Amino acid sequence: MEWNADACATLCGNSAHGVLDGSRDWNIIKDDVRRVNFRAFEGVDLVAGGPPCQPFSIGGKHHGKDDRRDMIPEFIRAVRLTQPRAFIMENVKGLTRQAFRNYFSYTLLQLRAWK
Repeated sequence: MEWNADACATLCGNSAHGVLDGSRDWNIIKDDVRRVNFRAFEGVDLVAGGPPCQPFSIGGKHHGKDDRRDMIPEFIRAVRLTQPRAFIMENVKGLTRQAFRNYFSYTLLQLRAWK
């Protein structure tokens, strides 16, 4: 799942050239993650993603959950609806700062309760 046209083109090119074992079978979807029906992917082995880090980055404006780019709730939704065997969520260290402690705790609780 990717909404950026350049990133999709790179993924499609890599898939077409089979750069990794199994990559020719990649299902590349260009869309906004907020519109995806994740139930269609129920039972996948792995959900991996990096919700935008700008809301939590030390260099940003520090709006956290109030930043429209905060896609952590969408990552949580993806995990809950797909029910993968495992998940990996990457973000910035700034997410663990004191200012976001409650939000980080909430995120951990939501991800711990995914099954």
